[in-house]
Amino acid sequence: MTLRIGLFAMAALAFTAPVSAQHNDAERTVEGGGALLPGWHARVDRDRPLENVKMTKLASGWQIDNGPAIVLWKDDLTASGDYSVKGTFHQVSSKGHAHGVGLVVGGKDMAGAGQVYTYFLIRGNGDFLVKTRTGAKTAWVNAEWTHHAAVKADNADGTNTNQLEVKVAGGQMIFSANGTEVFRKAATGLYTDGNYGVRLNHNLTIQVSDLGVTPAK
Repeated sequence: MTLRIGLFAMAALAFTAPVSAQHNDAERTVEGGGALLPGWHARVDRDRPLENVKMTKLASGWQIDNGPAIVLWKDDLTASGDYSVKGTFHQVSSKGHAHGVGLVVGGKDMAGAGQVYTYFLIRGNGDFLVKTRTGAKTAWVNAEWTHHAAVKADNADGTNTNQLEVKVAGGQMIFSANGTEVFRKAATGLYTDGNYGVRLNHNLTIQVSDLGVTPAK
């Protein structure tokens, strides 16, 4: 009887384990990695090496191929006061399942132990999140990954294109996808002034265009 119970439990685990395990895919190797475009900086999660991150100039914007999760920024890309930061993200590949990509704002000490920023990500199943990073810790601003019809999910070939916006105006931070507001929060306690850039979770090929800041309307 004990053996039968044990075998039944093992069988149950065999059916249920892959559901969670499928999201623990290993970081991929990127051929020609370790190369960024002039003026750009990258911070790799968990201080991993840059060898599996590659940034390539395109006719319009640039492409990022990455294994580990990263944040990319330039010293001269800054926003403060009331502003709107926008960028268009075209996903070429997410290596089999949805990974987050999006905007970073309010960055300070981006390469140091005291790094801070607010980030707004979407992923290919139509979800979004808003979080802050303070040093080594992150904190949710919305409750969790949240589905919204404004976020364009993957096409049959695994591609998608989304324009994202983070606006600071009237004491609010407003987060929009493809021209539709998906979330807002009082700016108090969030990071608003500083560097802006992009964040990619692992195993993505993303083309970014039209990244820039304008005064908030």
